[in-house]
Amino acid sequence: MSDPLPPNAIAVRVGCRLAYETSRPTAALLLIRPHPDVVMLDESLSCDTGSQADHFTDHHGNRMLRTILRPGLNEFVHDAILIVPGTTEEPALYAPMDASERLPWEVLRYTFPSRYCESDKLGQFAQQTFGSIPPGAGLAQAICDWTHHHIEYRYGSGNSHLSAADVIDRRYGVCRDFAHVMVALCRALDMPARYVAGHMPYRGVAEHDIGIDFHAWCEVFAGGRWHTFDPRHNKSLPGRVKIAHGMDAVDAAFATFYGQASCVTFQVWSYQVDPVRERAGDPVSIIRGGNGSAEEVAGACFDAFRVRPPLLHPASPQASSPAPLRG
Repeated sequence: MSDPLPPNAIAVRVGCRLAYETSRPTAALLLIRPHPDVVMLDESLSCDTGSQADHFTDHHGNRMLRTILRPGLNEFVHDAILIVPGTTEEPALYAPMDASERLPWEVLRYTFPSRYCESDKLGQFAQQTFGSIPPGAGLAQAICDWTHHHIEYRYGSGNSHLSAADVIDRRYGVCRDFAHVMVALCRALDMPARYVAGHMPYRGVAEHDIGIDFHAWCEVFAGGRWHTFDPRHNKSLPGRVKIAHGMDAVDAAFATFYGQASCVTFQVWSYQVDPVRERAGDPVSIIRGGNGSAEEVAGACFDAFRVRPPLLHPASPQASSPAPLRG
């Protein structure tokens, strides 16, 4: 079989196994499939809930799954082989800030405050800290630099109640908090910015949020297009895979429940593969090591699943607002 990869591209495998227990039927929304912009070679999805799973695209363009959890154990397994750029995407720091009156509506909404990115509370702080910097992608990079150097990364310190202002006050958090801070500060200076959730594939670099967990970063609109910034790492890393984007983590939560559900299994994998030798559904060969970072193992470490059910029929877009983040 010939290599299907185009020049300057790599293949990565991404997926997750999530299991939840409930005591009564519970409606659920999941965002675990890659964004429609991502090129997929192979994909498998299993939804063991005892109910039909409907697939639709939300108002941000994300692929969402809606189902009803049965009382007892419910399990979701997603696995995919993707083609992504093998080179880093550097933001064009010369890109100017676009005039607000000329922004398309689908971009303009990303200048508004939101639940976790309360930019209306941070206007004075943003002006005092960044007011002397010309607007544009260079300003976004300055905000990224500040966030990276002034917020300490503490693995496991995440709290779904913390907003950007809270994180600036306490000065530490996880990747989600870093993204919220940068998005909020950009919006406080009238720059469109959106929260992004996805995978950061393991390629030999051991970090707590690379390869074995979901990751969060942000995108800023300047010069007529979106630019990627990662305030947690403050550097471009090849292979990142977007799952969802939105105003903040509410729009990109991997699981949202309308009721109570307890997570009993949480496994995430993301790593570079040879697409000729490895397919979605094959045994996974990356685990969380003893230090909490990704670790490759000789041979397979566990089966993602062996049965490949077809993806279920898509449903019409959801019109109501998403529930608060609980996953």
